[in-house]
Amino acid sequence: MKPTIHTTQHFHPRHPPALAIYCSDGRFTRAVEELLASLGHAALDTLTMPGGPGLLVLSSALPSDRDAVGRAARFLIRGHELAEVVLLAHEGCGYYRARHPNRLSGAIREVQLADLKSAAHLLRLEHPSVKVSAYFARVLDGRIGFDPVAT
Repeated sequence: MKPTIHTTQHFHPRHPPALAIYCSDGRFTRAVEELLASLGHAALDTLTMPGGPGLLVLSSALPSDRDAVGRAARFLIRGHELAEVVLLAHEGCGYYRARHPNRLSGAIREVQLADLKSAAHLLRLEHPSVKVSAYFARVLDGRIGFDPVAT
């Protein structure tokens, strides 16, 4: 048996107050964490899968994917008594390129923005007391920037 690996992180028994739903593209993970920290969330629950919040919307997700991600989001929001959900999409998303292969990158971005708005609307309908915000990540001069998306 291999020895236990210890981290520097302390366990906090309370769940974080926020959930981030975003694509599992690891190139953006630390930037998402940095964004959430700048919004006042040192820790957060995450729901990360290819396509991120697009999986909450039937226009970009298969019904089975939408159902699974919707159930997971409901579980986290209700079970962990979350106060905030942050939805994030990013440029160059491979999930969106695969789901919309005949669209140019600008058109895919428009679909992503529409999906962010639709996902925010759906979450607000189901969880009216939860604050929902959305961001679109872009690479700017070699760094990741987050544009707020009006939802």
